[in-house]
Amino acid sequence: METITIKGNWTALSPIHHGGSENYGTTKLIHTLPTLVTNALSGEPEIENIPYIHGNAIRGMLRRLIMEDYLSTLNYQLDSKKVYHFLFTGGILEALDKKDKGAINLTTKKSIRKYIPPISLLGSALGNQMIQGKLKVGMGNLVCTETKQYIADTCDNKFSAYNLKATDFGTRLDDLEIGKQILENNDTEKPKDTDTQNNQMKYEFETIIRGARFTHEFILEDMLEHEKGCFKRMIELWQQRPYLGGKSNAGYGMIKLEYNKINELDSSSYTDYLTDNREDIVEFLEDLCKQFR
Repeated sequence: METITIKGNWTALSPIHHGGSENYGTTKLIHTLPTLVTNALSGEPEIENIPYIHGNAIRGMLRRLIMEDYLSTLNYQLDSKKVYHFLFTGGILEALDKKDKGAINLTTKKSIRKYIPPISLLGSALGNQMIQGKLKVGMGNLVCTETKQYIADTCDNKFSAYNLKATDFGTRLDDLEIGKQILENNDTEKPKDTDTQNNQMKYEFETIIRGARFTHEFILEDMLEHEKGCFKRMIELWQQRPYLGGKSNAGYGMIKLEYNKINELDSSSYTDYLTDNREDIVEFLEDLCKQFR
């Protein structure tokens, strides 16, 4: 058994928006994690909600990057929605019908690990089976005074989590009334009524400020050499598109990422594996797409 821990740090080069499930009025709140901390004044324990980046958000982003690269390297076009979701979104478990359509046996599971290395790392679900990934993705922990008792980091934890949060805003044009007028007038052009054109809504959202730092780690469990190379390739792709969280199209979420031990891994072991086994891999993908239409 082999376990490799890859520790890293992120620095926010632009504000990060990692939206949570709650709103405060019209403001979208960021993800927070209830954390037991020590009050700096009283010395008493208390619970504070500290911003963090969910491991699933990181895992999902890496999945999309590596699967696009995987299919591009193979020059293969998927034609099955179920297989697409299996590769790109983590898949969907399905109950079997009377004919056992959609069943995955042990041989198929072994073939999936053999011919789709990213799934061997990240796991997924297809038919009636879950495939456990070999890669554990930790949470992104904000470096602040509240987390210093949990995080061993080389930088000083001088700022409170509350100082590292901010609120930003945007505006949207309300096209609902405009659409009604278009339908009523049977006209394809936007009405020229100035009041309708200027009908805008303002929305607010919390961010983590530029310059904030996070600690993070990956744990690699019992990986083959080409699977380690697949992990290295994922990090390379992430470095080429170094974003995290939402609203990246508007410039949010750019980070600088640094990981220890990453240079000890070689992505060519993965890319060479795909090249050397392309014919068998494509044949397997075609059979999988036929089985799961």
